[in-house]
Amino acid sequence: MEGSSTPHTSRPTPSRKREGSVESQSRSRVRVTSKPVRKVRRTAKWNTRDYTIHDTDNDMLLIISNENGMQKRPRKLAGKKSSCKLNTQRSSHKNKGLLKNAGLKQASSVGLAGQHKQTDSDLEPEKPEALDRWGQQLPIEVLVHIFHYIVSSNGAVPFLCRMARVCHLWYGAAANPKLWQKVTISYCWVESGKKLVPPVQRKIQNTLNWLKDNRFSQLREFSLCNWNNLVSYTMKTITESCPHLISLRLTNCTGVTSDVFEALATHCQKLESLNLQHSVVDTAAVVNFLEAAGSNLRQLCVTYNSRLHNIFNAIVAGCCTELRLLEVNTEIKQTNPYFQFCIEMLQAGCPKLQVLRLLNLTWFPKACTMIVSPEVGFSELEELCLATSSFSLVTDEVLVKLLHLSSRLRTLDLRGCYRITSAGLQLLPCQDLARLFLGLYCSTTTLLLAKQGSEQMALKWRHSLQELDLTGQCYNEKDLELAMQILAGTAGNHLLRSLNLAGTKVTLDAIRIVVSNSPNLNYLNLTSCRCLPRGLKRVYRGGDEISQFVNRLLESTENSSATVSVDHKGQL
Repeated sequence: MEGSSTPHTSRPTPSRKREGSVESQSRSRVRVTSKPVRKVRRTAKWNTRDYTIHDTDNDMLLIISNENGMQKRPRKLAGKKSSCKLNTQRSSHKNKGLLKNAGLKQASSVGLAGQHKQTDSDLEPEKPEALDRWGQQLPIEVLVHIFHYIVSSNGAVPFLCRMARVCHLWYGAAANPKLWQKVTISYCWVESGKKLVPPVQRKIQNTLNWLKDNRFSQLREFSLCNWNNLVSYTMKTITESCPHLISLRLTNCTGVTSDVFEALATHCQKLESLNLQHSVVDTAAVVNFLEAAGSNLRQLCVTYNSRLHNIFNAIVAGCCTELRLLEVNTEIKQTNPYFQFCIEMLQAGCPKLQVLRLLNLTWFPKACTMIVSPEVGFSELEELCLATSSFSLVTDEVLVKLLHLSSRLRTLDLRGCYRITSAGLQLLPCQDLARLFLGLYCSTTTLLLAKQGSEQMALKWRHSLQELDLTGQCYNEKDLELAMQILAGTAGNHLLRSLNLAGTKVTLDAIRIVVSNSPNLNYLNLTSCRCLPRGLKRVYRGGDEISQFVNRLLESTENSSATVSVDHKGQL
């Protein structure tokens, strides 16, 4: 038939899934075949431990509770639940309750039957082992007693501030006013040399006010170190709120005005100790304070300046008749601070003085214009320190004038006083001297020193000497050997604890005698001893080092005796 053609065979249309591109098909295969990626489960904050373990310096583990800082698990918000879910949950709770009751009844019935009886502890689930909380269960009185041992030696700050951060119990123990009786505050808010900005200044004032109101109600000893700002404000705050203050120490402080001493004289009637060393103070204000409240002072420590004679004039005038300790030192930068005072007037103004220290001070006596009784003197003096490293004008005559009534003297420090001789020491009335320091720590090449005299000193104080310092003295070998024999004695010396012979001419035999007969010796200085062999010129500290030194000396003695006997036999 015309116009007819072969039947038209149409291609079947592909489905939509096949219409996609090759990339879509590959992605679909990846989704089917790949494993689902699990997300890393994060540990919730409420699952952290409720304690922290710290490793201290003494190999101790300190367990600190974190209950206050631990976050609690938040509650879930109650949402609307479908009725089917509520019904299923109620049914499950009912089933669990029925099963639990049935188990309890069965357990009780079995127990009555006598087969095996379970107690309540067996039915209860096992509790995790409790954490040892001895620090939180300790009685607060015991904690206060423990803290007191550390505070008495190291002070309240910063120890109590750190202990207050441990837990609530330790905070309460550290807040006990009895522990805040001795406080030392150093300047730590601003670095040295930087200007104090107003915000930091307000912070310091707020801190001082808080301490005054909450901690310093029973303050007795207060020290302020390295303060250049707010010194007057701090001292006014302390003095006006601490009526029980008995000791005040200002070290390396500037800006100490007269208002501070006026407040001390007005509010601190019990003040007994005042230390103003290395601080810039108004000398006139100090003199006014001594005239107003100096009768209560027991200890006074000052640093030499050009107006020190004003303070000494107030002392010798009778303003500090109850003074027990007087110390005057010098700064390192000062050179040749010459000072002059009348010994007899000082003895009359401070008849109860027990400790007198004039450190690195080049002083000489002043002629007394008044007639003073010969019975005036330091009859209660126990320590005299005139040590210096530069120059000294103290002679035997001056020393005897100072100590002509001091029969109770136990410590005599004359280091650097090269004009003192053994003949002058023999004139002193003290018979039970325990510590004698005669070392020379300056250049002795141009000085004329005595060659003999150590034997006489050892003979006078052999029964009481505990510490002896002869550094740099020029006593000859024979004199030192006799002195060491006297110190050792026939029955040994159990009192001698410290012996300094550095730079002397002591021999090995003299050392062997005194060391082997002094069992309690714990310090021995043999540096720069020209008569000793090499290897022995050093410092020995402690009983172990000294005992090893003694054994070494004994071995060397035995070896030398053996060689001598062999030589003698060979000659025969």
